[in-house]
Amino acid sequence: MKIAYLVSRYPAPSHTFIEREIRALSDLGVEILRFSVRKPGAADVLGERARAEAAQTRWLVPPPPIQLATAVVATFVTQPAVSLRVLADAIGKARGRQKLKWLMYYFEGVLLAWMLKRAGAEHLHCHFGNSGSNTAMIAARLAGLPMSITFHGIDLDEPMEFRHGEKVRECAFAVCISERGRETLLQSAPEAAGKVHVVRCGYPAAAADAVPPMPERNRIVCVARLAPEKGHCVLLGALNELKTRGRDFHCTLVGGGPLEREIVTHVAKAGLSGHVTMTGALAPAGVARHLADADLVVLASLGEGIPVVLMEAFALQRPVVATRVGGISELVVDGESGRLVEPGDAIALADALEWMLSDPERARALGKAGWQTLRAKHDPRSSAEQMRQLFAGAVRPLNRTAVEGDAQGEPQAESTNRGMGADNLAR
Repeated sequence: MKIAYLVSRYPAPSHTFIEREIRALSDLGVEILRFSVRKPGAADVLGERARAEAAQTRWLVPPPPIQLATAVVATFVTQPAVSLRVLADAIGKARGRQKLKWLMYYFEGVLLAWMLKRAGAEHLHCHFGNSGSNTAMIAARLAGLPMSITFHGIDLDEPMEFRHGEKVRECAFAVCISERGRETLLQSAPEAAGKVHVVRCGYPAAAADAVPPMPERNRIVCVARLAPEKGHCVLLGALNELKTRGRDFHCTLVGGGPLEREIVTHVAKAGLSGHVTMTGALAPAGVARHLADADLVVLASLGEGIPVVLMEAFALQRPVVATRVGGISELVVDGESGRLVEPGDAIALADALEWMLSDPERARALGKAGWQTLRAKHDPRSSAEQMRQLFAGAVRPLNRTAVEGDAQGEPQAESTNRGMGADNLAR
């Protein structure tokens, strides 16, 4: 099978789980073609693996001028009716300034469809149900390919703007990383329940004898992009409360993002400079070193799917304190493998951090319980095999229809459009 993967920006420090998924699928014999809507910058390509992924990834923005021109001409010459119908559908459902955005998605989709055809892709899979999936939907229609999407968490917040119902109905299948996410997605397309699946993000747990000992130095680590939805301001409020209570601790914030200056200012004004260190974005090896040096891992997110960093913590038997949002409660059981608090509550977060730091033996027990959960529910090979089977199920009917169409003298492009459920646009 030759499966195309599309991500809004790839590689990126926050998308290492996609790289692991691609690697696991490749180990199962699936050929993965990598596409990114936007070209990654130098700050996105951290570490040897990321550089290797970047070298294999084709991007759409900024568009290669000659390729874009060739794609537009080829698309309108070879399938003018379909091209115009897809364009009309994309723009016609948009309102106001959204029309211009969808026009951009359309031309991204034209370029991607042309690339997919030239590469011989059999299926298009998109990670995240945000703007990247707009481009994917258009490209799949133009290329006559089946499509699928993995929805994660925060990308489920605006179902109308991103046309989730339309996409799920048109997809060969859709994936959510949590049961909570699946329930949310099906509110947009309840009739599609049979093709919306839960596939857990896989993460390898360290061998029991390879787990580094906890330092027991009251080290707290937060690994998260410095963005509003990650709740850093709430975390800093909790840390300030710990300082007021006289609790000894040091917190390392790992990650970069748009709120970096604001957080630096907040740390200084709160008098937390001696308690907080900021590292910026790090390659996976650097993140792993900080997690190994932690007594606990904290995440104060206001919205999530199931954050990979919590799995990374459990892989090293580190206990976690997190918020009760998204699918986090499907990974972390309050009082058994970590602590969960309501989002936005700095005092409750401070209480949970203090509870964890006050008893290292209890913290170790919770970390070990999390490690056992990871081994049982998030095995990367099992998750990759689930995806392989879903891809195979989507590609086989397409190939069967194409063979039958060839035998009857039917054009293959028409057959593939029927296979992906885009017949109303293709007629």
